[in-house]
Amino acid sequence: MLWSLALAGTLLAYLAGSLAGGHIAGRLWHRVDVRRVGSGNAGTMNVLRNLGVMAGIATFLWDTAKGYLLATLGWKWGGIELAVAMALAAVAGHNWPLYWQFQGGKGLATSLGAALAIYAPVVPPAAIALGLLVFLTRNSDLATMVIFSCLPFYFWWRLGPGWYFVFGLGLAVIMLLRHGPLVIGKLD
Repeated sequence: MLWSLALAGTLLAYLAGSLAGGHIAGRLWHRVDVRRVGSGNAGTMNVLRNLGVMAGIATFLWDTAKGYLLATLGWKWGGIELAVAMALAAVAGHNWPLYWQFQGGKGLATSLGAALAIYAPVVPPAAIALGLLVFLTRNSDLATMVIFSCLPFYFWWRLGPGWYFVFGLGLAVIMLLRHGPLVIGKLD
């Protein structure tokens, strides 16, 4: 794969990932900056709680589709290597968007879309485990950190070392960076 293609694809994915559905839904339907309502997060749950069901559904679908489409473009343009790079860049863009002073969502919907494109069989067990942990702990950030921290081990166990492992490790690091401070803040 050409380095110029890898760089261009990764940059495109970050910039497109920065287009968070919550910001768009807030501006289009409610003429509000979603960062100024509720938790200030641009993700599905904050939009759902504060801007309504339709805006929440639209946010979830946009962010999931964004992750899926960008990872799929990576597959088509450069195989698994570029798919992984573009998927991780899309999630990073969603979490720390260039267009909104690096204040985005938490990356779950975008990660879901990326995972569906990269390795769909990981989604059902991860979703079930995440739901169970949220129910048991009543702490979605902690549950997210635990599940995403397990992804690299899952990929290593199922597929061995390689690009799927890199994908799992990259998502784990992004989620630890995004959710870790929130978990620590709840412990104080």
